[in-house]
Amino acid sequence: MDVSERFEQLIAFVSSQLPKPVAEQQGSDGSILFTGGEPPEVIVHLTDQTVVVSEFAGEWEEDGFSITPLLVGELYWHALPETALMNALSALIKGAREARLSKYRVCPQCGDRISPEQFGTADVCDGCAVDPPSVIH
Repeated sequence: MDVSERFEQLIAFVSSQLPKPVAEQQGSDGSILFTGGEPPEVIVHLTDQTVVVSEFAGEWEEDGFSITPLLVGELYWHALPETALMNALSALIKGAREARLSKYRVCPQCGDRISPEQFGTADVCDGCAVDPPSVIH
């Protein structure tokens, strides 16, 4: 299998392993940035040499939301046989997703499990902070 075939195979594999929906962005250098999940959970950056898996993370700043991915692992995909590469990549994606989901919290008002960046200063989710659920007596 030549390099371009293997690269195409990696694109398909990454897309199939990430939580849905999967967003894909093509870089000017030919690299591809994948973001999986809604809200985002895992980021994968595929280049002609490496595949980097990160846990999605970020924080609100004065200028807006700043994404600061947390590195989980990097593989030099040319150096690995196909089965080992797919197994390692699958494990990294799974680990990144589990790490991200472990940071979700339950909103005490609505009971939904919410990503950390969706919690406001009132220790409830942004939705409840803006429009609190109705109380039925």
